[in-house]
Amino acid sequence: MSAPTSGSRREAGLALLSCVLGGAVTLLAAGRPWAEGQAVQGTLRAPLHVSGGSLAPVVPALALAALAGALAVLATRGAARRLAGIAIQLCGIGVVVAAAAHLDPNGQDLAGRAGSALGTATATATGGGTAWPWLAIAGGLLITGAGGAAAWHGPAWPAMSSRYEAPDAAKAGATAATRERTSDGDAPLEQWRAMDRGEDPTVG
Repeated sequence: MSAPTSGSRREAGLALLSCVLGGAVTLLAAGRPWAEGQAVQGTLRAPLHVSGGSLAPVVPALALAALAGALAVLATRGAARRLAGIAIQLCGIGVVVAAAAHLDPNGQDLAGRAGSALGTATATATGGGTAWPWLAIAGGLLITGAGGAAAWHGPAWPAMSSRYEAPDAAKAGATAATRERTSDGDAPLEQWRAMDRGEDPTVG
């Protein structure tokens, strides 16, 4: 396998940045209201704000899984890195699908939450969706693109550990060479010492 180029390092950095950014954007969007309006029961009225994480709990879960996948891409190489990229891509697709399914929450989705808002068994909800699911979709697309890049090109990216392994190997080689030089340099000195003691160093 050829040595990693600056282009592959740049591609790896951009893909990982996209994954982290996509995960963060998705988590932000999931914590914001995806539906706003009023809960209504007779003469009772109460504001209704339903977060994305409440409407679609799978969205923040997949975002967290994608962030964990980014760490897996850093820690692996070869086929394992390709599998991590596929997993990230699937997370991104899941985010997009789940968020798109809740762009316009219907009354049935909000009825139970409207009752909870009023403290009654049943209630109806008025209002509609917000723009926050679109931000989650954007985050999911970033995650999907990053996962696709890791799946297709990840095995050619430099491994995180290679940066640390090379200096260690060089250091070990330098240490061995130093020991060899030291050993060779001590040989004449030992011969002189033997002669001072009246010994013949040529007699083994």
